[in-house]
Amino acid sequence: MIRENILAMNPGPELDIQVAAGIMGNAVANDETFGWMERWIDPDDGGSVWAPPQPYSRDMSAAERVIDRMIELGHDDAVCWADFGNGAYTEPEAICKAALCAMLESCAAGVAEQTPAGG
Repeated sequence: MIRENILAMNPGPELDIQVAAGIMGNAVANDETFGWMERWIDPDDGGSVWAPPQPYSRDMSAAERVIDRMIELGHDDAVCWADFGNGAYTEPEAICKAALCAMLESCAAGVAEQTPAGG
């Protein structure tokens, strides 16, 4: 996925699924009966449960979990991401898009570090 695709996404299930997998690190699957599902794993006992994806891009309390996760990943500036897009997005949408873009930039930086000079 590229930055332009992320910014073009509307708040809703598609963006929420990208956040569930790419930011929260949860498995997602499209079940024939239940539709899109997100797998939550209990860090204490390793048990898991499948549930509909959290509304990360539409609900501020869910978006706050994205902020917490990004801080865990070393993005301390995530607390300011509600303003991403200069008012073009709702706060939860802005947080999700900023997080996905930050992960893209982190991946690109990692690839650049691993590419040999001249290669």
